[in-house]
Amino acid sequence: MTNMTPFDWAMRPMQRYAQFSGRASRAEYWWFYLATIIIGLIAGVIDGIMGNTEVGWFGGIINLALLVPTISVTVRRLHDTDRSGLWLLIGLIAMVVLLAVAFTLGASENLGFSAMMVVAIIFIMIVAITLFVFMVLPGTDGPNGYGPDPYGPDHLEEIFA
Repeated sequence: MTNMTPFDWAMRPMQRYAQFSGRASRAEYWWFYLATIIIGLIAGVIDGIMGNTEVGWFGGIINLALLVPTISVTVRRLHDTDRSGLWLLIGLIAMVVLLAVAFTLGASENLGFSAMMVVAIIFIMIVAITLFVFMVLPGTDGPNGYGPDPYGPDHLEEIFA
């Protein structure tokens, strides 16, 4: 595992496209995350060249294709830190509620609506920061409730040899 290149790490979530069980190492998660940013930038340039400045159809298709692997690698990364994938669902629910409130009430000048939107945005930011911290933290050494260590049983000996 330690002989994998950054490209190998970035491609691994695509090979495990819809696998929500098991664990994903920090390297797998962050190299894939960087790859999606680079792919998104390239898609944006292609959309600009094609004249799709308002609606980036090419970028939208790319983002849609990367949605499931992004969710699955995030859930597996949470598993590596011995946390449930439901943490990701908390953020998704908060965003859905925020959008539902925004579309239901519209852009009214009601103070209650504005206060509710501020609270919802703060809640989403707290969840996003929490998820970011979980993604940065090292995974549990050895097997945990979600599977074996993604680096293998002897990764500490290889790293500190």
